[in-house]
Amino acid sequence: MATHPAPLPLREFCPLYYLLNAIPAKVQKGFRSVPVYLTALDSNSDYMAIGSSIGMLYLYCRRVNQMNKYNIEGKCEAITAVKLLNCFDDLVAVGTASGRVAFYQLVSPLPGRNKQLRRFDVVGLHKSTVTALAWSANGMKLFSGDDKGRVVYSSVDLDQGVCNPVVLFEEPSAIVQLEYSQKVLLVSSQQRSVLFYTQEQSHHQLGTKPRKSNGKFGACFQPALCKQSDLVVYAARPGLRLWRTDVRGRVGETHVLKPLFNQDIPKFELFPRSGSNGGCRPSERQLGIVSCFLKEGWVLSWNEYSVYVVDCTNQVIIGGLESSGDIVSVSCTENEIFILKGDRDILRISDCPEGLVHDGVEESEEVQEEQHPEEFSHVIEALEVAEDLEQQRASLGTMESHSRSSSVTSWESAQGMFTTTEASTSELSSSRYSPITQEDFQQELVVKAIKLKKKGKRRRWMGYTGPGCGILSLVVTDRHIWCLDFKGGLFCSGLPNGSLSWQKFEENVHQVALSPSGSLLWKVEQKTMTAYACGKVTIKGKRHWYKALDDTAFVALGDDTAWMICTNGELYLQTGLCVDRPCARSVKVDCPCPMAQIAARGIVVWALSEQRGVFYREGLSSYCAEGEHWKYDTVRAGQIFCLYAVSHCLEYVSDLSKQLTSFYYVVFDQGSLFQTLIQATQTVATATRAPVERVAERLRVAFLSQHSQGQPSLISVSTSGVWIASGRNEFHVAKGSLIGTFWKSIVPRGTASATKWVFVFSSAVPAKEGSFLWLGQSRKDLFCIWDQDLQMRPFTIQFPPDVEMVQLSACRDALWGLDHYGRVHIRTLSASCSTGMHWTLLDLSQLGHVKFLSLSCGSQNVWACDSNGMVYFRVGTQPLNPSMMLPAWICIEPPEQPAGLHLVKIQTSPNDRMLWALDNRGNVHVRVGITEEMPVGTAWEHIPGLQASQLVLSMRTAWVRLPNGEVARRYGITERNPAGDYWKKIPGLVSWLAVTPMDELWAVATGALNQRLTKTLQNNRSKNHGNAGSLSGEELEEEWEVI
Repeated sequence: MATHPAPLPLREFCPLYYLLNAIPAKVQKGFRSVPVYLTALDSNSDYMAIGSSIGMLYLYCRRVNQMNKYNIEGKCEAITAVKLLNCFDDLVAVGTASGRVAFYQLVSPLPGRNKQLRRFDVVGLHKSTVTALAWSANGMKLFSGDDKGRVVYSSVDLDQGVCNPVVLFEEPSAIVQLEYSQKVLLVSSQQRSVLFYTQEQSHHQLGTKPRKSNGKFGACFQPALCKQSDLVVYAARPGLRLWRTDVRGRVGETHVLKPLFNQDIPKFELFPRSGSNGGCRPSERQLGIVSCFLKEGWVLSWNEYSVYVVDCTNQVIIGGLESSGDIVSVSCTENEIFILKGDRDILRISDCPEGLVHDGVEESEEVQEEQHPEEFSHVIEALEVAEDLEQQRASLGTMESHSRSSSVTSWESAQGMFTTTEASTSELSSSRYSPITQEDFQQELVVKAIKLKKKGKRRRWMGYTGPGCGILSLVVTDRHIWCLDFKGGLFCSGLPNGSLSWQKFEENVHQVALSPSGSLLWKVEQKTMTAYACGKVTIKGKRHWYKALDDTAFVALGDDTAWMICTNGELYLQTGLCVDRPCARSVKVDCPCPMAQIAARGIVVWALSEQRGVFYREGLSSYCAEGEHWKYDTVRAGQIFCLYAVSHCLEYVSDLSKQLTSFYYVVFDQGSLFQTLIQATQTVATATRAPVERVAERLRVAFLSQHSQGQPSLISVSTSGVWIASGRNEFHVAKGSLIGTFWKSIVPRGTASATKWVFVFSSAVPAKEGSFLWLGQSRKDLFCIWDQDLQMRPFTIQFPPDVEMVQLSACRDALWGLDHYGRVHIRTLSASCSTGMHWTLLDLSQLGHVKFLSLSCGSQNVWACDSNGMVYFRVGTQPLNPSMMLPAWICIEPPEQPAGLHLVKIQTSPNDRMLWALDNRGNVHVRVGITEEMPVGTAWEHIPGLQASQLVLSMRTAWVRLPNGEVARRYGITERNPAGDYWKKIPGLVSWLAVTPMDELWAVATGALNQRLTKTLQNNRSKNHGNAGSLSGEELEEEWEVI
């Protein structure tokens, strides 16, 4: 019997966090909060179109990583069908629950293409829910079907801007699927499938026998460049049968698939999720809507209960997904299947991670990036960070995008037909890192071009080409870089001293492992899964491989040990290894459960079980190579996805206690590792004009896609630095220190963990160290906590009767409050009564009818902003000055701005050395020229790059909260450069932000009080130290080198 080649595995490499986070879970309709359900889906290589229950079409451009949303006029109703077309012009059609059909001609930056977004409506012909849409290949014909059986043909003339619809055909039952090719429309209804010949206006039914039962059985054309007479149709039939017919409906072959379904069906491997991933077997398995997929003879079939891929040629089920009836919509591209499941979950099933095509060849956008080396180098140099604080400022560097433009500009010119806004991320992502939108980068988010004088040797950004077809695994030793690509090719190069020289070392490699020094090299061979040890690791010349262990799933090497996990989850150990003895006898190490990954450094070994449990053994030494007994880490149980990063990042620490602390910061909660890395990749992404989200997504894809097979690593650490790869052919190396971020939830003593806080702000403490935190649950209450109090006991502050405070600001000796009438109340603080005794109403008669909107206290001065945007300055924080006189308010001219813009928020630093402000569009402004002799400053300067919702200042820098909840810090602020140089985002999403005078961040996120903790991981060549909530780590600007 002939053997069939093993089919390619289809699975979910990574959840589409970047996509789902760009679609809000709820929207505000008047006074109601309306949930957003996803109702329809279509995709191609350029776009993903997603319909929703609120009548909003979310269109995600995959090339530039940008989400636009299009709203159809009129009644808010669910979108029930969407269809994309990529031809001379990009088109997207939508159908709704009431029978409305519209399509959009998208904007293209290419010469001769459409430059203005336009919408066309198919009016009045459908009276019920639209269930199916189909385009002709040239975009001149649009077909739509509804649940009453009506099929409408719309003749489209984009040049004339007209659309003429007519009723083409009517069936007695609901339309299930439409496809069009070579002047033939393939119509599938719940009763039959029909071929309608548009030129002859005639039709033929597929087959001669009626269906035994009605249902959602579809039909599709086999893709081919052929004339009409050669068209081939695949049609689903009841009873798990599939017809293959010609263009006249004559059945040429019937595929009886029921015997295949009597066996165990190979399931698509899904990324682990909290809760159920489905897996419920339907009461009755049936085919449904069908499409040809990936290979000739492969058919994709789906209905609300299941998705199957069947190889009709070889009579094999490639893979499947079965559920309890919550599959809403399915779409496929050349090698991807997108499944809309439940209310708002989208799965991507493919044979390779997103960003690579299925044969391993990279996308054309990689070539586009390499076509501009001079431009790329210029931008990279603009990102170099100063090591000394006395920086010389230069002109602002702008970066013009060369990617496909969005439709925002032309949408505004559509004269009110519809509105669009870029979707913002408003809720916390389960991935624990916050994506950065394309809009941020269009607004020059991160950098100003600066000329620097560096101490010592100046490090430069360099560009190099990677070795092969994407990077599956990366290992860096003291002298070499090793890369394993997606085709199993192992490459090696010496550490860069100007350039990389890649040499192919081996083929058919499943996994590679090296000792820290590079003297030991092991591989796990593809197909056989046998582990081999290399005799002498030399780049050139013959190599001899020694067989080490059969059926090996994962290998980790220490200085003189090898830890091996077999395919059955058992753990083995080899000891006493060296260059002359690369492998030895394997000794079984008892394990509490089957293991999936292992990592060993120093005196500790960690293991990750198949159920994501974390175990570790201490006491590794030359006398006891396997260490002591296993211990279970209950804190991080089920939260770790990858141990490889731990095994290398441990080179950054020395003793056991620091190793365990490092473990907590590096891999906790599936995200803080990325929080550390994304800080460094932001500048890289900006320089290459790619969104940080895409760079981070490539990292995450490469980490998460291979975890089950022991191939998670795109991170490696050596004495040369920390190396990361994006999953393609790019490397980034940090030769300095890394900073880990973790937001710790704080529950003040005596309060419930469910308490919802609304705001928090900070001030210095009278005659004590540390800071006061002032926080509240509404405008009518206020609590005070000293951050040095380990028990975090809150003290209640009573407001004056019947007063609601709209804003509060505090300094070392006073608490100021602005009520909803614009009145100012002051509470004097002292060492003897640190939270004050009573409120004093401030006399504002000098100001007449002026009403303050915002105020801010420094150590000696107070600033305020009124409803007209005027700025006011006052010396003294107490109601009266020492001479018992009422200090005067001095009016300061606001920044010169266009009509309609005015300041609404003002913020001074605790030491009175900085003054920043926000206008009513979120633009950021800074007051320059502030000195002790001139405390009011001399002029205003606009800070480009972002729009902010909140602004807070420490004694040395500025922090902002963006409208989507992200947090950014301004770097480069000095006395000579009060505006600073660039913004840099930090991980996390918050609803309110506070900073202490010493740059310790506090925030409110989902109603909980959170403290930001940081961990500085330094190379082992320097002294390691960590800090909680301190800034010292952040002042160590990482040096990243692009390779």
